[in-house]
Amino acid sequence: MQDDIKTTDAKGRRVSLKNLWLDPNNYRLIHEPEYVEVPPEQIRDKTVGRRTFRLLAGERNQNIQDLIESFRANGYLPVDQIQVRDLGDGGYVVVEGNRRIAALKHLALQHDEKGIDLGRLDPEIFRRVPVVLYEDADELHHLKLMALKHISGNKKWGEWNQAKLLQKMAREFGCSEDNIVRSIGISTVELRRSLRALSLVEQYRASDYGDQFSETKFPIFRETVRNTAVKNWLAWDDSTYQATDVQNRELFFSWLSREPVEDAEEEGSTSYGDRYLEPAIQKRDDIGLLGKILEDPRALERLRQTRDLNAAYRASDLVLQEREESAIHSVSSDIATLSRFAVRGEHLPDLEQALGRLQGIVDRAKSSTLGGVEHRPVIHDRIDRHFSFIAIDAYRKLKGLHIGTLSRINLFAGANNSGKTTLLEAIYLLSRQNDFDGLVEVIRRRGKVPKDQIDPQWLLEQMVGECRVSGDFDGNKTQVSARAFEETDTTLDRSRYLGSVEITAEYGGLAQDSLTRLYKGRDHETQAEAIRWLCPAVYSSPFFLNEPHRYTGFYHKSVQSKSLPRIFEFIREHVLPTLNDIRLVDERQRFLVDDSAFDDPLDLTSYGEGLQRIFFISLIFASAANGIVLIDEFENAIHTELIARFSGFIHTLAQTFNVQVFLTSHSKECIDAFVSQVEHPEDFSFHALVQKEEGIVAREFAGPEFARLLDIGDVDLRRAR
Repeated sequence: MQDDIKTTDAKGRRVSLKNLWLDPNNYRLIHEPEYVEVPPEQIRDKTVGRRTFRLLAGERNQNIQDLIESFRANGYLPVDQIQVRDLGDGGYVVVEGNRRIAALKHLALQHDEKGIDLGRLDPEIFRRVPVVLYEDADELHHLKLMALKHISGNKKWGEWNQAKLLQKMAREFGCSEDNIVRSIGISTVELRRSLRALSLVEQYRASDYGDQFSETKFPIFRETVRNTAVKNWLAWDDSTYQATDVQNRELFFSWLSREPVEDAEEEGSTSYGDRYLEPAIQKRDDIGLLGKILEDPRALERLRQTRDLNAAYRASDLVLQEREESAIHSVSSDIATLSRFAVRGEHLPDLEQALGRLQGIVDRAKSSTLGGVEHRPVIHDRIDRHFSFIAIDAYRKLKGLHIGTLSRINLFAGANNSGKTTLLEAIYLLSRQNDFDGLVEVIRRRGKVPKDQIDPQWLLEQMVGECRVSGDFDGNKTQVSARAFEETDTTLDRSRYLGSVEITAEYGGLAQDSLTRLYKGRDHETQAEAIRWLCPAVYSSPFFLNEPHRYTGFYHKSVQSKSLPRIFEFIREHVLPTLNDIRLVDERQRFLVDDSAFDDPLDLTSYGEGLQRIFFISLIFASAANGIVLIDEFENAIHTELIARFSGFIHTLAQTFNVQVFLTSHSKECIDAFVSQVEHPEDFSFHALVQKEEGIVAREFAGPEFARLLDIGDVDLRRAR
C-alpha cells in the first residue's frame, strides 16, 4: 500500500525552529473562513506566517494547548516524525507536524520574551528540531503522506478536509481510483463517496443558495450521495457525478438553506426583510428521513408546503409501519423476558387471552403472505451465475485469502484452526451486504449464544480488527466492509451509548451502507436507506440443533415450494423407513414426527441428531433459492454410511433451487464421498486451507482434477501443502 512512500529518499537532520515555516496551505485549515491558497514564494512572508499560526493555534491557542502542556510535562518526545520540504536558502516548510511546530514556536516566543518556565522541555530543542527531509519528493508525495496520517491513519481530519485532499489527488494530479486506494489504504466506496459529495457541493455553490455553504454542511452532502432514494430523486448520474433533475435539485438546495420571507407592502409590492425560514434539512440524519418521505407523495407535498421534515413524516403511512414494527419487536422482547420466569397461576387467564389474540393476528398474516419467513429484499430475484471469485482482504485470522476455483458445490477442508468457519462467515457477510443482523448472526453463532440473550457490550467486544471482503457475483464486482467505532458527534444522545457499527457495501455500482448504534439496556438503532442482500443466504451450523424454532420459516418455505415430499422420501429410503410425516406445530413452534412405529407423534428431538441435521439442512434450500447455502462441519452427527448418499441429495437440491453451496469438513470420508457420488464433477470444487508463514492460503482443485488425484493416489485433501 505504501511502497511509493517507502522508496522515497528520506534524510533525518536537525533544523533551527526559526528556519521552519508553517504550511499555509495545510489541509487542516481549508475550512477556515480566512483561508486563502498561498503560492510557494510567499510561504516565508511574515504576514502569511502570523495568519497561519493563528489559524493553526486558535485565537487563544486552544488548538495546540494539549501539545503545549505535553511538552512542558514530558519534554519533546519524537513519537511522530516532523516531515519537511526544502524551500531553499536554509528554509523548510512543514508538511507533517504543523501543530507540533506551532506549539514549539509559541513556547520559544514565551520563553524568550517572558522567561516562562518550560518544565521538562529542553530549550536546546528550539535550535535543533529533528525533522525528516524528503529530497526527491514532489507535492503529490506529500499529499500521500498527509493522507496516510489524517485519512487512513489514527489522527483523522474532518470529513471536509479529507475530501478536499482526495479531490486534489484525483483532479490536479490525475491519480486513478486504484492508485489512491492502494497508496493511502482507504476503500473505493469511501473515495467515491467523498468525490461525489464534493461534486454535489460544487452544484450547490453554483446555485442561488451557494453563499450559504460552510464545511459544517458537508456531512449532509456525504449522506446524500450514499442514500439511494435521494440520489434517485435527484437523478444522480454516476458517470458525471451530477444531480441532473434540475427542479428537484433546486428544491433540495432550498431545503438545505435559509429562505427569505417575502413581506407584502401596502402598494402591493414585495420586499425582503430580515425574516428567514430556517433550513428544513439541518443535520446528517435528516437525509435518512427525507429518503423515506420521498417514497410517499402525500408526505412529500407536505414537506414542500411546510418545510418541516417531522410534520411531513407524521403525515405519511410510514408512521403506522414503524409503529407496527416497534410493537412486534416489543412483543417478542416481552415474551423473551417472560420465558425466564416461572409465571404464577393467577396470570394464566391473561396469558391465554393474549395467546388467542396473537394467534388470530398470525392467522391473518398467513392468509396474505407466507408466515414465519423473513422477507428481505435482494438485489436480484434471479441470477445466472453465483460467486466466481472471493477475496478476504481482512477478516479475523484470514488476510489476503483468494478463492478462484468456484463451482456449484464447494468443499473446504483443512486442519483444526485453519479458518474454515471464518471463511464461511466472511462469505455470509458478503452476501448480507449492509445488513447489521448478518453480523450479529455470525458473532452469536461463533459464541454459541442464543439470539435473545445477546449482550450489546459483548457484541462490540467481539468486533475486533477490520472486516473487508470482496468478490465477483453474477458477473459484477461486490464488496463489504465493517468497523466498530465510537462516534464523536456532539448531537448524539449519549445516554447508555456503547458504540457504533458502520457497514459499507457495493454491488455493480450500487452502494449501500448502514449505521447501527448500540446501547446498554436499550435496543440498538440502525439507520439505512435500504437493506438489500446480494442474494438469499442461509447458514447451517451443527451447534444450533437445540433451536428448532429457528427453522420454522424454512419449513413454511419448503411447504410452499412443494419440496417436503422429496425430503421425506430421502429420509424414508435412507434413514427412517417408518416415517410418514414431520409437521410443524405452530402453537409450540416444535416439529412432531408421524412415525408408523409409534401410536402417537414424537418430538423430532426424540430422534438422533443425525436425522435432525439431515432434515434441517434439507429444509434450508427452498429458502435459499437463487442464492447460497453455507454448511459448517457437514458430516457432524451424520453417520459415515449416510454421508455419501446425503451428499448426492445435496447436489440434487442445489440444482433444483439454483443454489451455490459452501461447506466445510474435517472428514476424509466425507470429502471422498462427494467425489464418489458425483455424476457431474464439473459442479464441484475442492479446497484445502493451509497455514503458511505468510498466512493461510488456499490450494484449489476443480472437481474432475481432484477426482483423478483421488483415483490415482488416494490423496487426503486435509493434508495439502
